[in-house]
Amino acid sequence: MTVEQAISDISSLPLDDQLKVVQAIWDRLPESSAPALSDTARSELARRVASYTADPTTLMTKAQLRARMRSSDT
Repeated sequence: MTVEQAISDISSLPLDDQLKVVQAIWDRLPESSAPALSDTARSELARRVASYTADPTTLMTKAQLRARMRSSDT
């Protein structure tokens, strides 16, 4: 099976199953394979952590995030 075939097969799954596949692959990656963050990404991450620290109620649940993602697809 080629990578393209695997992606095609996975793409035909329901969204929840696709997310499970992504999570399973992510969980199996060695820690050393994490890409280096760019300065822009590092700054954005710091901004988001500071925002959460200032007001933890801004954190979205998984259900809220999925609903927001689905609503932005239309």
